[in-house]
Order: sequence, then structure tokens, then C-alpha cells
Amino acid sequence: MRRALLAAFLVVGCDTSSGPAAGKPVKVGYVLHGLNSFTQVIKKGAEQAGKDLGVEVEVTGPAGFVPTEAIAMFEGMVQKRKAGLVVVPQPGEVWVVPIRQAVQAGVPVVTANVTSLDSPASAWFGQDEYQSGVLLATELRKQLEAAGKKEGRVVVGMCAPGVRVLADRYAGFKKGMEGSRYEISEPFDVTPENTSNYSAWENLGGKYKEMAAAVGLCSVDIPNLAKLKSRSGATWVIAGYDLNVETLEAIKSGVAQVTVGQHPYLQGYLPVRALVEHLRDGKPLVKGWVDVGTEVVTRQNVDDLLLREKDEAKEKQWYADHVGKTFKDLASQARPFPKAR
Repeated sequence: MRRALLAAFLVVGCDTSSGPAAGKPVKVGYVLHGLNSFTQVIKKGAEQAGKDLGVEVEVTGPAGFVPTEAIAMFEGMVQKRKAGLVVVPQPGEVWVVPIRQAVQAGVPVVTANVTSLDSPASAWFGQDEYQSGVLLATELRKQLEAAGKKEGRVVVGMCAPGVRVLADRYAGFKKGMEGSRYEISEPFDVTPENTSNYSAWENLGGKYKEMAAAVGLCSVDIPNLAKLKSRSGATWVIAGYDLNVETLEAIKSGVAQVTVGQHPYLQGYLPVRALVEHLRDGKPLVKGWVDVGTEVVTRQNVDDLLLREKDEAKEKQWYADHVGKTFKDLASQARPFPKAR
């Protein structure tokens, strides 16, 4: 089956009449690892890049976070003769072959959010995951001190064990907690699906009732932790990732204490721009890692972030200004791919 697909891909790759050089519009495909409130922001950024640059961008992804379904969608994009592809390759190791086949067919591929370092994808757009964990730990320690919790267990949940970017977050978090009196758990599998994620945290909350803090490494965690804490009357501190409106509102209300944002809008926008600049404008394809940056959010600065994330016009303008100031030349800003730590 794979050989047949590869043969079909190579036929597509040899059909030069399908590319932008033939005078047809540039068509870019973007395959997400799944659909939820976090990836909708990636989608929004990718589609805005298409509007700004005057190209067609098709964004798709499986309803659940099922790699085989995402790979089938990716292969379908190749068969539809997309000029370039962006993918969130979760988990990275299962994407090596599909990405290689697409590249062999002459389709440039870049990645975002999750790395697939053994694949021939030329670029990755994401935050410094290890350092984001250090930043999260640094702020959590302040929040725990403020709450009078000078020691105790910190329970960590990981929605997709084995995914490298999450492992890097955890490693950075443990590094940032070194020298403290807190006991850091191994990462528990809390699953990416919303209902099962809530159930997993509910079980952990029941098992570790006296924990000082609950830390989730994925976007789904803080909203579920906030609901669980409110319903159970727990007093543990909540920390985690991403800037979903529900997460920001939990920070504003004081139920959750700290979250770390990774600019999903830029993870949609910038890789599309990189492909268009290569395919249409003739620039060399970006090679390496483009760091999209990290934002640390607490109750002190959450209002500004809420204004941006809840109002699409404000969000669009903020990112237009930010991209113009910060990402003038993607190729020159690319760094070597991050190494495992």
C-alpha cells in the first residue's frame, strides 16, 4: 500500500504543470494533529496568512488526535497537488515516512508545534519547549510561595506521553523546580481527549488530595483542572500551558494561577508565509527552527491577553504588528533544530 502511494506521489511530483510556475495560484495545505480550541487558533493564523499573501490555504485535521487519520489527510493533500504542506507531526516518529514521501514527490514540507527531527521537513516553527518548562516552574514557585505552600507534592499530567516537545517541557519544568522543597511527580498520562482528560485529573485529584499544585503540559488541562477545583473545593495551585479563553478566564478568576502561551497563531501564520515566500517569491526555503516565543500569564497581566484572544480584530492587529517587528526575515532568524535535553 505504501509503495503504491509513493508511486502516486512521484507521479504528482513529476507533473510540473500543476505547480505555481505554470501560472496557477499557490495552494498550501496545513494538517493539524487534531481539532480543539487550541488548534483553532493555529488554523486562524494559517488562514490569515493566506488572506494577507493572496494564496489558497486549506487547513484540516482529525476530530480526535488520531495520527493515522492525520496521515491519511496529509497524503490526500499530496494527491490534491498542494504546492507546499505544513503539518503538526504528532508523534514525530510516525511522520518520518509520510513526510519523506511527500518531499521525494517534490512537495516542500515544514512543521509546527511538534517536531519530527528525523524527517526531511526543512523547518520547525515552535517555542523553546525546554525553556518554557523552566519559565513555568519559576512562576509556579512564586505562586506557591504566595499561597503559603512552601513544600508538598506537585502532580504533573502529560496528555501524550512520549511526544518529544512534552518531554522537553517536563524536563525544563523539573530543572526549574530544582533546589525547592516540592516533590515533583513523574508525568501521568491524562490523555488529549477532553472528557477522558477530566476523568484522569479527577482520579489524580482523588488520589493526591493534599497536593500543593497540579501542572498540566497540554492546552486541555487547565480548563478541566479549573472545573475540577471549583467543583471539589480543592485549594491546590494550577499551572499549565496555552492561552485558550477558558484558561485565561480561569486565571482572571483566581481559580488557576499561571499559564504559558506558545503563540499558536504564529505557528499557523509563519510556516505558511515561509512556503509562499519560497514557492511564489523564489526565496530559499527556511531551514531550521524558528522560535515563535513564549508568554507567561498570571493574574497580573491576564486582562491584556484576554482582550487580544477574545477580540479577533484586536488579535489580528496585534499579530500583524508583532510579525512586522519581530519576523522580518524568517531565513535569517532560523536556528539549528533544538536538541534533546
